[in-house]
Amino acid sequence: MGLIGSLQRRIDRLLPLRGSMPALTYFRTKRTPSFQVGETELFGTPLWFSNTEGLFHSYEEIFKTRVYDFRAETDSPTIIDAGANIGLSVIFFKKLYPNCNIIAFEPDPDIFQLLVKNVQAHRFSNVDLRDVAAWINDDELTFYSEGSLSGSIKVDFLGAGNVKKVKACRLKDVLTEFAGIDFLKIDIEGAETDVLTDIESELHRVEYLFFEYHSTYDRPQTLGDLLSLATRAGFRYVINGTHGPHLPFIERRSSTYDIQMNVSCFRL
Repeated sequence: MGLIGSLQRRIDRLLPLRGSMPALTYFRTKRTPSFQVGETELFGTPLWFSNTEGLFHSYEEIFKTRVYDFRAETDSPTIIDAGANIGLSVIFFKKLYPNCNIIAFEPDPDIFQLLVKNVQAHRFSNVDLRDVAAWINDDELTFYSEGSLSGSIKVDFLGAGNVKKVKACRLKDVLTEFAGIDFLKIDIEGAETDVLTDIESELHRVEYLFFEYHSTYDRPQTLGDLLSLATRAGFRYVINGTHGPHLPFIERRSSTYDIQMNVSCFRL
């Protein structure tokens, strides 16, 4: 068993997308320069991506760690995906519940085009794609495009100054359209505190809530406020995937965020 286990680990390191992407396709995709739009194949279907590192990171988190996995009481759950990026989360939800109904938000117009192509390639039905930012009001916002996973209305992650104007809609108004929402995902790169605070009165409609918390060095930390908010809404929570300095007392910051973590909220 030891030799077999060692061999299995070596294969997994060599082919981390084994079973999802052909080996030759994986190595070709891996050679794509960073932040260059490319086309590959995932689960036997064409997939367009904006950045190789973002693609592989998202695959690991979504399809191997399965951070969005949940048990619905219906075979056609309602899912709201705020921060859908190129659509790997949409693909995961549709593989999990083929009859689910999804509203997906992605404000970056360039990445939204890839999202549309990827959803169309799978011929999914009941997926409503919206090229807007999930926000606290209907507005036009300054958006800092990073070209992969970290586009934000709050933070210029790369300091590249790639600024766009994007439309925004109030997420609270969307929630009020439904008596019940089976899964609400919020991964909006630093805007989660504003949005969660605004939608608190509507969280009784939500069965499962997932949000990624981002803490930036130049602003007060709000994780405690968000966890208290989740508790008031009747959720229990689990925190996973903490990203930050391993030795924060002595390590210097290496990015805009000092903390990124996944918070999964559920009801007993």
